[in-house]
Amino acid sequence: MDLAARPESNESNDPSSGSPVRSTTGSRVLFVSGRHLVGDAIRVALESRGLEMLALPATEAGQEPVSRHRLAGWRVGAALVVGDFLSTEQREAVVRLPHLPLPWLLLVDEPGDPRWSDLVAAGASSVVPSSVGLDDLVRMLDDLVMGRAIAWPGREELELEWRRLREEQEEVQRRMSSLSPRERSVLALLHDGLSVREVAELTGVREGTVRSQVKAVLRKLAVSSQLAAVAQYDRWMQQTDRS
Repeated sequence: MDLAARPESNESNDPSSGSPVRSTTGSRVLFVSGRHLVGDAIRVALESRGLEMLALPATEAGQEPVSRHRLAGWRVGAALVVGDFLSTEQREAVVRLPHLPLPWLLLVDEPGDPRWSDLVAAGASSVVPSSVGLDDLVRMLDDLVMGRAIAWPGREELELEWRRLREEQEEVQRRMSSLSPRERSVLALLHDGLSVREVAELTGVREGTVRSQVKAVLRKLAVSSQLAAVAQYDRWMQQTDRS
């Protein structure tokens, strides 16, 4: 996003004029961001274009849900959620937004990441890549305030891909949960690069015992090689870290 852009004296919204686009509504926008420096930069950039940004503090998000009454008092016309690095409390607050008559945009680095599927299900009007131009973002927020639909090309395909990835992740989780603590420990050591012999020496058991445990791991994970089992463990670790 071109956050370094600055408004000039000519406030025309004609794209051909070369002047920065300014909000035509001057509306108040509810702003949710869990990444302090980046969030401040985006907020300041949008305020420089005539939008009044009302930040939703993390403490408020976690302790007191936003109500229709509070929203009406704030006179908010739309919301912008910076999805990357949202705190758990802020994410929960966003998921609770469907009970509010509030259109909102989800701004993220990777719109195709399945992590955003629950926020989209919560009612996001569109998912926008953080590489979007500031002029375009101002126009989209103005459109939301005015009740105009935001184009979202490829939404159906993206949601299908999210569903496929989510089902795949659930299957990986189910298979990993079927492993015993000892089997998961052996798999973790294989993932760290140890051989079967080294695992046996480290754990103080016979090599044949470790081989039996590896066979059980392959069967439960429905794979035919240690390499495939390690790859599945790696995917499971990655999705665990993201959750």
